[in-house]
This record gives sequence, C-alpha cells and structure tokens, in this order.
Amino acid sequence: MNALLQSADISKGIFVTGTNTAVGKTWFGCQLITHLRQQGIDVAPRKPVESGWSDDTSETDAWKLAAAADKLYQLDIICPNRFKAPVSPTRAARLEAHKLSLTQLKQQCLVSLRPEQLLYIEGAGGFYSPLCEDGLNADLCEVLGLAVILVAEDKLGCINQVLLTVEAIKQRGLTLIGVVLNQWQTDHLETQQDNLQDLKEYLINDVIITL
Repeated sequence: MNALLQSADISKGIFVTGTNTAVGKTWFGCQLITHLRQQGIDVAPRKPVESGWSDDTSETDAWKLAAAADKLYQLDIICPNRFKAPVSPTRAARLEAHKLSLTQLKQQCLVSLRPEQLLYIEGAGGFYSPLCEDGLNADLCEVLGLAVILVAEDKLGCINQVLLTVEAIKQRGLTLIGVVLNQWQTDHLETQQDNLQDLKEYLINDVIITL
C-alpha cells in the first residue's frame, strides 16, 4: 500500500477504476481506506452511482466503503444515486426515469467535503464505462482532477486490459498512482502465469502491486 501512496500527489483525492466490472475495486478500496485511516487520514468515500442496488444495503459497494471509513451515517452522501437494475449506471437510471449529468455527479462528490479530508471515489465498471448521460468514468475523474488507481483481476488476459486502460488514463493527462493486480479470487497455485513480472516489463515507470 505504501508503495502506491508514495508514488504520486494524492492531495486532490483518489479515483479507483477498473479494467472491467467485478474486478474487486470495492474489496481493494476497503483495504486501502482502512490503511489510510491507520495513517491518521480522514477519508471521504464516494460511490457516485451504484446500479444493481441490493435490498440488503450491507451487500452494496457503497455500504462497504462507508463502513471502512466509519461513515455509515453519511451513506446518502456517499452514494446519492442508487438504481435496481444490474446494468450500466446510465441504463439503470433511464429505466427508473432518471437522467444523470456529469455536472451533477461532480457536485455530489464534493458535497460535505472538508478541506482536511481525502476524497476517495470509486467508479462503476471500467475506466471507459458509461457513468451518466454525458460522461464516462474517465470524464468524472478528469473534471475532478484526481489521481487514478487501476484495479485488475490477476488472471489470464489481464495484461491486455491493463495496458489498454493505462494508455487511456495517460492520454487523458491524468496521474496514474499505480496498478493493483487483485488476487482475491484467483488460485495461482494451478497456473504458471506471472502477470506482475510481465507487466513490469511494459510499465517500467509505474508502480504495480498484487494483493
């Protein structure tokens, strides 16, 4: 964790994105938020939009991030847009006759944010996944000017996904803090792959860690 945090200026905040959906962004995010709090940092988590919202609130990504930050009382601020359908946020909002805008999401991310807090935003799906009517995850990250952490599931095929997404992040002029290869549901004892070592050959100047 320290290798990630020491690699870039995070004073404006952190945006956690993925190579795809279901790669473990929230699992990683809860660990990072816990680590930051142990360093005495007051984290203000945000999950601007969550689709596939569960009737069991404790199963949602937003609830888990809020719990990690000890801010369950702010759940409505942390995740102001919640939709039932397990599809892209833009599609899920339309199904409930809502239209989300990039300006709206930016404003919601900054609500109740105090100067001493670290803004921590988790996107939905991948970096180029739709987030609102006029923007992707990439667009929200860009308008907020946040540094990016990219999470990928450490499995066969992730090298292509990581390299494409890293290129997209850098083409946007954004700061890449690092790449997290998430081993949360991967059994490496049965394979001979070493995505960490292989990616280091391509991303020479970037921080890459496995968890």
